[in-house]
Amino acid sequence: MRYGLLIQVLCFCCWSTLVGCATQVATSPVVKGDGAMQVVAKTFHSFPLDQCKPVGNGDGMVKKVDHFLMIFDPSASMTEPYAASSLCANCHQSYSDNGFVVSHVESHGGGEVDVMDLTAVGQSCIGCHRDYLHTKFKFAKELALCFNKSIPEIDFIGSLRSFGSPIYTQVAYGPISYDRPQYDLALQKIIDVDGASPLDQTLIHTNKDWFAAEGPMAVLIVSDGKDMGDQEVLAAKELVGRYLDRVCLYTVQIGNDEMGREVLQKIAAAGKCGGSVNGDILLDSGKMADFVRQVFLTTTGASGDSDGDGVPDAKDECPGTKAGTEVDERGCWKLVVMADVLFAFDRHDLRPAGMAVLDKVVEFLKENQTLTLEISGHTDNVGSQAYNDQLSRQRAMAGQGYLVSKGIAKERIKAFWHAFNKPVAGNESMEGRSRNRRIEFKFSSPL
Repeated sequence: MRYGLLIQVLCFCCWSTLVGCATQVATSPVVKGDGAMQVVAKTFHSFPLDQCKPVGNGDGMVKKVDHFLMIFDPSASMTEPYAASSLCANCHQSYSDNGFVVSHVESHGGGEVDVMDLTAVGQSCIGCHRDYLHTKFKFAKELALCFNKSIPEIDFIGSLRSFGSPIYTQVAYGPISYDRPQYDLALQKIIDVDGASPLDQTLIHTNKDWFAAEGPMAVLIVSDGKDMGDQEVLAAKELVGRYLDRVCLYTVQIGNDEMGREVLQKIAAAGKCGGSVNGDILLDSGKMADFVRQVFLTTTGASGDSDGDGVPDAKDECPGTKAGTEVDERGCWKLVVMADVLFAFDRHDLRPAGMAVLDKVVEFLKENQTLTLEISGHTDNVGSQAYNDQLSRQRAMAGQGYLVSKGIAKERIKAFWHAFNKPVAGNESMEGRSRNRRIEFKFSSPL
């Protein structure tokens, strides 16, 4: 690959899923200097393992799991080149932001940068990762190792399972008292194999592993979600059916396979607690720490906090919130969804993945019949006021319409749209604009 295509590579994989802004013309710098591509290929989307440290459990936080299982996917599809998720597009959306590009290249050891306008064609990110052997397996292994290094200093029973050829599923660690170095060693020993993706069988064996287990449990599945379907979702529901509210299901998707994302989201949704994220999000050390805390820790149930959500009953506008639910300062379910999860670029019709998110909202509203909901659509500041007014309105109304179609009374839902008038971050940077393109769900006081 020519060094002059470096920035095209960084941008090309990101253009198609940009959300809440007008189409842009691609402009890309040309990179000069030997070794620039090799340096970037080895550091781009890699986890700094030396910076992964155990999260603290202060501020009234206590452990919330007695048993933890990581299910790691080393199957054949994980040997494919790693491709960034659509969420990464939000970081690299501005093709004309040459200042960012220059600093990014230089910070990764690149040579001199000569800025000039070029069409964003040529090598894709997938091609680059293939050339330098940056596979989904490699990315997943680094993520799992960083996750392990970030686990707080608490006691619990740990397990590690993998699946694929030649054995459908096998135990790599435990169930035994968790030991960080030994768990790290077990992860290191997992190799990428050529086999199927029998996650359903792995979950069935988990049922057997935990036959006599007591106390709360957490399952973390690290996978691309490919070659999976209804049988895996059914196995997850059977696991939850046996242990009920004692088990939380978390999934981390590697890569950007659309069907894989839908399956992993359905698996996570089978539990009453847990969640589904893309591994790219966890590249941010702060978000990795937050995710680890979500899996392992919870706030101490203070006096006068009957539902244990950390908000005193006197201030809790949503009493009876289920265990494991993330709440805001009012004690109500907190949900902010990046717009590109729900909608395609410049569109307001829901993606399948967006429907899966809203299905959880439907379930929550049906379980809490006295609550009302405010849906608000937000954009970044790219494009005119009129364009963003219309887009944010259409998206908020699409969310309301979907909930009503699933049986939620229309009078319980109010839709608002604010275009770019209520940013949560500065629009000067790509990351800030990404955060501003969002749909907020605010659950309000009882009817």
